[in-house]
Amino acid sequence: MNRLLAATLVLLSATGLSAAGPVDYLRDIKPLLKQRCYACHGALKQKGKLRLDTVAAMTVGGRNGPAVSPGDLPGSILLERVSDPDHRMPPIGKPLTETQIALLKGWIQHGAIAPKDEKPEADPKDHWAFQPPKRGQIPNTKHQIPANPVDAFLAAEWEKHGLTASPPADKPTLLRRVYLDLTGLPPTREDLEAFLADDSPGAYEKVVDRLLASPRYGERWARHWMDVWRYSDWYGRRSVPDVLNSYGQVWRWRDWIVRSLNADKPYDWMVRMMLAADELAPTDDANLVATGFLVRNFYRWNYNNWMRDDVEHTAKAFLGLTFNCCHCHDHKYDPITQEEYFKFRAFFEPLEIRHDRWPGEPDPGPYPKYKYGAAYKPITSGMVRVFDEKPDAKTFLYTGGDERNTDAKRGPIPPGAPKAFGGASLTIEPVTLPPEAWYPGLKSFVREEETKKRIDAATAAETALKSARAIVAKAESVIPLAGEDELAGLLPGLVAAAPAARRHHLAAARDAVALAEVRFATARSDLVSLKARIAADDIAYLGAKGDAKASARAASAAERQYKLDAARLAEAQARAALAAARRSGAAAQVKKLETQLNQATAAVETARKATRTPSLDYTPLSPKYTKVSSGRRSALAKWITSPDNPLTARVAANYLWGWHFGRPLVETTSNFGRSGKPPTNPELLDWLAAELVGPSKPTDGNPWTSPWSLKHLHRLIVTSQAYRMSSKGTEHARAADPDNVYLAYFPTQRMEAEVVRDAVLAAAGELDPTPFGPELPQEQGETNHRRSLWFAHHGEARMGFLELFDAANPCDAYRRTASVLPQQALALTNSELVQRQGRALARKLWAATGSEEAFVRAAFEQVLGRPPRDAERAASLGFLGRQVDLFAKSKLSAVPDGPSTDPATRAREDLVQALFNHTDFITIR
Repeated sequence: MNRLLAATLVLLSATGLSAAGPVDYLRDIKPLLKQRCYACHGALKQKGKLRLDTVAAMTVGGRNGPAVSPGDLPGSILLERVSDPDHRMPPIGKPLTETQIALLKGWIQHGAIAPKDEKPEADPKDHWAFQPPKRGQIPNTKHQIPANPVDAFLAAEWEKHGLTASPPADKPTLLRRVYLDLTGLPPTREDLEAFLADDSPGAYEKVVDRLLASPRYGERWARHWMDVWRYSDWYGRRSVPDVLNSYGQVWRWRDWIVRSLNADKPYDWMVRMMLAADELAPTDDANLVATGFLVRNFYRWNYNNWMRDDVEHTAKAFLGLTFNCCHCHDHKYDPITQEEYFKFRAFFEPLEIRHDRWPGEPDPGPYPKYKYGAAYKPITSGMVRVFDEKPDAKTFLYTGGDERNTDAKRGPIPPGAPKAFGGASLTIEPVTLPPEAWYPGLKSFVREEETKKRIDAATAAETALKSARAIVAKAESVIPLAGEDELAGLLPGLVAAAPAARRHHLAAARDAVALAEVRFATARSDLVSLKARIAADDIAYLGAKGDAKASARAASAAERQYKLDAARLAEAQARAALAAARRSGAAAQVKKLETQLNQATAAVETARKATRTPSLDYTPLSPKYTKVSSGRRSALAKWITSPDNPLTARVAANYLWGWHFGRPLVETTSNFGRSGKPPTNPELLDWLAAELVGPSKPTDGNPWTSPWSLKHLHRLIVTSQAYRMSSKGTEHARAADPDNVYLAYFPTQRMEAEVVRDAVLAAAGELDPTPFGPELPQEQGETNHRRSLWFAHHGEARMGFLELFDAANPCDAYRRTASVLPQQALALTNSELVQRQGRALARKLWAATGSEEAFVRAAFEQVLGRPPRDAERAASLGFLGRQVDLFAKSKLSAVPDGPSTDPATRAREDLVQALFNHTDFITIR
């Protein structure tokens, strides 16, 4: 017996723990072993051939004999190993505490009592989330099968737990709930009046369909999915972006998400585009921006960081698996090995960033590879996307989570998905890309814009040449004939005190003609060169008929002629500058300009010599990239979105449910593995997942019934009776299920940060609906009235107002947190944004009503989405009266853009401000 164990036994005797009676195995021992020991000695793995998931297995033991000998402390190896500081178990994490060791000792000392028929851990492969979702039978309830299957699955749980569903919510509450849920904006008074006046059976369904078809839907739900997909605008050293997280122009991915959701693009298609649009839709610029999902993980300083984030967040976002847990070792809970982690990494190994030109924007040029100490300009144009720069890139396993510890002896690891999830059968085939994909200069808009630029330049040069010639012609005809007065009126620049000065001016005009002639010739040859290069490209890459070598030779010759003309233009400019300096007597400049002219003349001769040697080389209209992509990510994307994948649809359906009801069915949204929480209603989750993959049958009046339609699932959920319930709940339901796990009443939720800000602007009628475009500076959040979605969102700074209300963490928002802080109330009271909107709304409502009674009702309807209750109406009218009296006795000072100095107007402004701070405003009931 080692010293620590002996000391522990002495301690136990001193504290009396050993005499406290038998320790409860199920309460005290098994949870401890499960948490600290099962990962290496359970169903997933049996190091030393030892299992500790049953007492029977402990007593049988492993390679070193029994781990536990009932009643025999010295003979129990388990107790020795958890107490030995030199070879202690578990080897990772903190050692067991003295109290935990004491519990183990007491249990063994009292006979290691085990429950009868104790079952070992189930095979990890049999975990519920690793089985294909099954569309189970819709449950029968005591009374009838509800029309909506969602209600049937919930009703079954209510009956099982003795719960009674809450009655329906009133119409104003329901309308505000579904508006905020589907669009993130509150209904207007007009929306409320129309809904209250519509008594038709399908009135609510019509509202739902209208909201799902609204462009505001995509803006609202894009923010939800951007949480999961970790949307982030680029951040780092923004003035000289040598340190980059994410990348400039990634906002196009955000806009793509909005557009895709509004168009109800299938969820599986969206996932495939985000992972591999460059292989699956290689010439479709509108969808290539979807690879912003991978661009977002980019980290310029360390390529391995990029790879690690791609692995971790692809697995979490789409599969609900924590692959990052096996970066350093085999997964402790799920059937994923460390080698399979690196197989997953190999999908992304060939990646690189690429800039492509965007129609109507300046060419951003090639992506600047990182160079230590170099300064980089921020990227302000074009499209950022990924591509496989090295399709044969190799992946090597390293140990200890440190890429410097590469295991070279093992050799490269091929790409693959975990065997336990069907990844062993995954087929990877290289993708031969069309020419426009690897040579974007072939795109029609690039050619058209480059041609137009040269035509415009040639036209401008021709116009300038004509103008210069006209000046010379006029000067030559006027100077000998005209008197001083006439000359001053016609050609003021040629008037001088002496004829010699006039001759100098005339010489300058003739120099300008010569220069304009060369400029015009250069512009024309530039256009000719471009057309020749386009013609050569057509034959070489796009299958046009013709002699490829002859066209390439002609393009090369035309380009070299252009370069010769450009050199001549530089020489003419140098000569004109020198002549001007000599005429003006600027002796100090003459010598320098003579040197420049000599250099320009030498450059002309070099360019002339280049025209004499035939060549097939000419400058492409853009960078060229690899012609064949690895096919790795398209294979990954197809595997993830396969209907046979047990996780993808479940994870998506779980997110969707959680955002509608404020609580997902699986609380650990990014961890569906064995260490995550089980679903509260597994049958419902599976049914929803199956319904997402393929709707069971068309629903009357439902326009969204295609496979993987998110709008179909939205409509199914929000038209259920469960969604339409009141949030009050019965006393019994609140007592029996205080956390409302089984949803016997609708759960109240606080507005998300973006919804709070947007709802203030929308209620005031001041929201700017302009969609899309580059991210807006966060500093404009108080003054710019665009939706919160369009403002910069990244890891270094977020809008202060949004931060107060728990805006998403751009690095990890798989499930947002919600806090209640006094600063939130202060923001709604003192924020300049809210105060200005309160004043604006008060003015509008007064203009539309004209009486205090009507104003109060209108204010409640516009801000809270409901009429005032009798007590609220009376309190509000009383408040207005008291405020008017108070302000009438005070001297109200005028402040620019501040509150009104009129007592009655000021009182109405304060009432609206109070309503913005009402709990019913920031709460979705």
